Amino acid sequence: MRKSYFLFLFLFAVSSTTLFLSSCSKKGSLSAAREAYDKKEYFIAGDNYRKVYSSSKKKEERIEASYKAADCYRLMNDNKNADLWYFKAVKLDPKNADAQLRLAQAKKKNQEFDKAIIEFKNYQKMGGDAVVNVEKEITGCENALKWKNLKTRYIVENVKGLNTRWQDFGAVYFKKDQLFFTSDREKGASNTVYGWTGNAHTDIYTVTFKKDKKNPNNITYQMPNLVDKKVLNGKINEGAICFDSRFTTMYMTRCNYDNGGKGKKCQLYISTLSGTEWSEPALIPFSLDSFSCGQPSISKDGQVLYFSSDMPGGLGGKDIWMTTYSKRSRSWGDPVNLGPTINTEDDEMFPFIHEDGTLYFSSNGHTGLGGLDIFYTNGSATDWSDPINMKTPINSGADDFSVILEKDKESGYFSSNREGGRGQDDIYRFYMNPLIFNLSGVVRDQKTKAILRNAFVTITSSSDTGKIILKTDESGSYKLRLKSKTDYELFSAKQYYFDSKVFYQTTKSLEVSTDLVQDIDLMPMDLEKPFTLEGIYYDLDKADLRPASRLILDTLVMTLNKYPNVRIELGSHTDCRADSAYNIDLSQRRADSAVAYIISKGIDSLRLVSKGYGENQLVNGCACEGPNEAVQGRKCSEEEHQLNRRTTVKFLDLNYVPPVKVDPAAPKTAPGTRPGQPALRPGQPRR
Repeated sequence: MRKSYFLFLFLFAVSSTTLFLSSCSKKGSLSAAREAYDKKEYFIAGDNYRKVYSSSKKKEERIEASYKAADCYRLMNDNKNADLWYFKAVKLDPKNADAQLRLAQAKKKNQEFDKAIIEFKNYQKMGGDAVVNVEKEITGCENALKWKNLKTRYIVENVKGLNTRWQDFGAVYFKKDQLFFTSDREKGASNTVYGWTGNAHTDIYTVTFKKDKKNPNNITYQMPNLVDKKVLNGKINEGAICFDSRFTTMYMTRCNYDNGGKGKKCQLYISTLSGTEWSEPALIPFSLDSFSCGQPSISKDGQVLYFSSDMPGGLGGKDIWMTTYSKRSRSWGDPVNLGPTINTEDDEMFPFIHEDGTLYFSSNGHTGLGGLDIFYTNGSATDWSDPINMKTPINSGADDFSVILEKDKESGYFSSNREGGRGQDDIYRFYMNPLIFNLSGVVRDQKTKAILRNAFVTITSSSDTGKIILKTDESGSYKLRLKSKTDYELFSAKQYYFDSKVFYQTTKSLEVSTDLVQDIDLMPMDLEKPFTLEGIYYDLDKADLRPASRLILDTLVMTLNKYPNVRIELGSHTDCRADSAYNIDLSQRRADSAVAYIISKGIDSLRLVSKGYGENQLVNGCACEGPNEAVQGRKCSEEEHQLNRRTTVKFLDLNYVPPVKVDPAAPKTAPGTRPGQPALRPGQPRR
């Protein structure tokens, strides 16, 4: 059977061996079932209701027995049997809307999300008026179906060395190599049976573990041991504990404690460690009242204690509260409810405050996958961010609770009664696979799409100032392992090609290992086809550069500096007006003026050729015919003629070799000697 500790953590019923035996004596009777149910002895009640259902011939008794048996299994968190018995209850009494709702919830807890959606909609058709937000339940099922296909870094493993067929839950770290946890396994400190579950009472256990140095996620656990039964463990339910950051103070929960006849409940206690001995637990005063408090978690500085309670002033069910320690009065202050961002009308439980201030908790009030889900939020006091569901595989359709995380937040433990465990509640360990980001791509010719071998890919990152330069292989491919939380810029270059534009990739927002792809196309340099530098135009019958033309030529200078082996031709043109010989001369002067400007910017004249084409390469139909070309040219507008008064650029080759620069500070070689040969001393003969 599957039963969760959170159901009896706030218990108000008496349980003992005597009650167990007296109920068993009425086994199979409806009165015995009702009596046990009223006493919250659900294990005993369920057994009796099941017998009544099988033996009674009265439909009314069978209806009650099936519904109440289902309730008992639900309250013990035996989701499979709850599903079975709610189905029987609905079949016997199709108008029982409560049974229909519980059937849908059981389907959800058993992770039959498609079927659960159908059953929730059946409940809606019945016009059920329960306070349960059915639309939220359906959304949870839809989220579960969506989340199960999401990539995740989490690996979840059942810690078989800690778990039994009973309830094992609530692991907390103690120093570097120990865990404390809670269990109701046999041979504990109590010899009595707990009527709610049919198990023993819960006790606190400890276990030593060892991590493999080569693989820290490979952990071996020794045999768990019962913690000091004289002081910390006894005949009642102990468990749900935490330690301060120095591991010298334990905050613990005790349940089923009479406290002078004021009622059965759960309370918070403090015990301190001296050497190897724990002190007698001392009650924290504010938990003395009639309500229940439990599941403590202490902040790193030891000043704020978080816990779950059904005390007055909450939002409903169990809420998460906090109390602050006053050093002056040496006492804990009045509890403060964390507010409606975290707490709902249902149950919020098992808080865990990480040392960085992130609060983790379990809830069945926020939209989840079913039962209790684990959420996290950031903030302080009563101001918190909207809780975020940890999704699968941390959460399931069952109850997932009591999470703890290590400092890096990439590994830890939680408890769950999900399908596939060893027993009822089990302890699970989770860790994250390392994030691996790969960047790869293929470099191709932009025109032909042919792969380009030996192209260079230059990559820079936001995490350092260095550059990584890769060369594409025989398939035109490149590949690089990237760092996490980093921005990257990259471009490609190859001889006889223009550099690509700059591309951007980032790993900052990636939460799972990802293969990034960046293919790059390079535009080839056409050594035969000239192109027009848009913006380099001339006034009629003039060769002077306009101011705007100089700005365009500045960009050409940048290109020449970027490709130091390129030689180019600057060709200039005229419109058709004036005679051809005059236009040849005018266009040559225009080309010469463009070349002169580029030389003035530091470009070697050996890289530049100027050529005037006159009116021989018009870009439109504005040709002039007849003896009076100026008159004939009037058939085109001035704007059309302007397009012909232009400069073009043609790449000649990549054969320019820049001259070797000589360092002025370098020692000069003496006349008649080769570099590295010592100069002749005065009077020394030549040989």
